[in-house]
Amino acid sequence: MFRFLMLAFFAVASAEVIYDGPCPEVKPMEKFDFSAYLGTWYEISRFPHATQEGTKGKCTTAVYTVEGDKTKAKNSHVIDGVKSYIEGDLTLAEPGKLMLTYTFGGVSESSYINVLDTDYKNYGILYSCKFFKDTNKHQVFAWIMSRKMTLEGAAKESVENYLKDSKIIEKSKFVDNDYSEEACKATVTKAITEFTKP
Repeated sequence: MFRFLMLAFFAVASAEVIYDGPCPEVKPMEKFDFSAYLGTWYEISRFPHATQEGTKGKCTTAVYTVEGDKTKAKNSHVIDGVKSYIEGDLTLAEPGKLMLTYTFGGVSESSYINVLDTDYKNYGILYSCKFFKDTNKHQVFAWIMSRKMTLEGAAKESVENYLKDSKIIEKSKFVDNDYSEEACKATVTKAITEFTKP
């Protein structure tokens, strides 16, 4: 059993996208409209990461809504019939750079996501990076988002063109999401109430 768990952990960890050295300099899109970006987004593809157990997370959504003077974020995914969700606060740290903050047990942690490109109505290309000083390596997170469960036509072409010219995102590292009835079937819903262990 222990060996199985270790192999499972290694499979998730090895799927993550990690490079040598510090995070590269990234320039978010200019003239970003925070209000226009709010609403519901569907994850079309992503770089594997531990929050979704590498490549296992399906039916992934991000919902951003205004509640009073705050903007709330709710992210969810389905793994093996269990729908997990996490809720936090979304703010605009600087033009084109979002800050997601989650608080558990009185402790808050924030992560930053760069909006590289979006037309607000159809697609969004997101990027984040985490530097590990002790190993001098960085992990890259990237997402292709859509207002629908599919990405087609001109929107898909815009994403393809951006990725073709990108020097910071390797297209081959993406794993596609799945919105089939079988993949999205969930018999249990639970809240994520602790930070993901590195």
